[in-house]
Amino acid sequence: MRTDSSLEKRLKQLFGVIFFIVSIMAMLLAYMWQFDWFTSVTLLLPFLVLTAWTLSKSYVLMCDVLERFGLQLDALASEESNSWHLAQYSSGRVADLKNDFTKLSNKIANKKREYSQTEGFVFEFVAMLDLPIVILDPHGHVYSGNDALLILLQLKRVEGLHAQEIGLERAGLDWQQSEHADFKERFQISSHQFWRSGHCYELLAFFSIENQLRANEQQVWQRLIRVINHEVRNSLTPIYSMSQSLLHMKKQGQLGQKGDLASDMLQVIEKRAQHLLDFVASYSAFSQVAAAQKQIVSSEQINQRLQAIFPELELPNQDSFTFSVDLGQLEQALINLIKNAFEAAGATPPTLIWQQQGADIVIEIIDQGVGINNPDNLFVPFYTTKQQGAGIGLVISRELIRNQGGHLYLKPNTTGVGTRVVIILPC
Repeated sequence: MRTDSSLEKRLKQLFGVIFFIVSIMAMLLAYMWQFDWFTSVTLLLPFLVLTAWTLSKSYVLMCDVLERFGLQLDALASEESNSWHLAQYSSGRVADLKNDFTKLSNKIANKKREYSQTEGFVFEFVAMLDLPIVILDPHGHVYSGNDALLILLQLKRVEGLHAQEIGLERAGLDWQQSEHADFKERFQISSHQFWRSGHCYELLAFFSIENQLRANEQQVWQRLIRVINHEVRNSLTPIYSMSQSLLHMKKQGQLGQKGDLASDMLQVIEKRAQHLLDFVASYSAFSQVAAAQKQIVSSEQINQRLQAIFPELELPNQDSFTFSVDLGQLEQALINLIKNAFEAAGATPPTLIWQQQGADIVIEIIDQGVGINNPDNLFVPFYTTKQQGAGIGLVISRELIRNQGGHLYLKPNTTGVGTRVVIILPC
């Protein structure tokens, strides 16, 4: 079939053939009846004109019906539910087609209503989630973001911002945090596409890697501590008890008088057993971090208590801030970190700085020491660079801060010398 043909062209050809056949038949009748030319023209001309007018009117009527069909389809595309373009036809095939249009229009309207209700429910559900979620339009701009996202970005409004402005970038077909993203945690970003008003939108959900790693890490630690407690403590406790009994027997003269070798050996056993018991007890503290008992405290109050412990600690003049925290746990973490800063800085005392950034309290401990030599091992259990270190102080400090809902970071100092400890706590 020819691709350049059209219905209008075919109708014109068909009506032309009909007019030609009628004209030939009229002339044949005039010839058979032996009419003269004047009579033939007088009789045939009105007949041929009426035939041509009828065919032309039929062509216009058919084109008008097709045009109305097109207008009705345009109305459906524009989400209009009426069928007034075909209203003049109340019976016949066109009326049946009009009824079909009405059914289709009602079905589309119902589907649209269901879609709107479902979409409204999804948006309300997303807004209620504690999981940060952002919806991007086809141009990569933020269409919507829930409260959890606003809290994460510390912004009051994100609509209209480009994805790059909130720290997101594409990695192939997926999304990821950009290198300069100002997020407090690392996130795995899950992307889902959906269509709205003929355009493709993307819903991005932020799943915290830190929380999962923290849960796994804490679970492994607790299992390890239970093993240490069970195996080591059960072995050392009777050794320590027997060494005490042997010393008592020695003092009573029950072991004979053969020099001090036995006594010295027993003292070594006792001291090593006590040392190992203290070692196990220090690691057990990690698995026994109690739930935070928060109270309203001020930074000035904490500074006074720390100044009493570390008289040389630098405390620049700064505003006092009040916030909710477990004072004992925060103090313990700060004591550990400040002690590390003194040991790293040598003769130069570290500096403690308080700031308030939005809804967070930021604590910085800055030293002028050797800096971070191996950042990958900072929070590796049992790893330490100190000769007498146990490799647990920094890990416990981080857990104490996390127990307050905060975060602990160790970064190189901005001056290029020393280390900067950053603690972020919610007010």
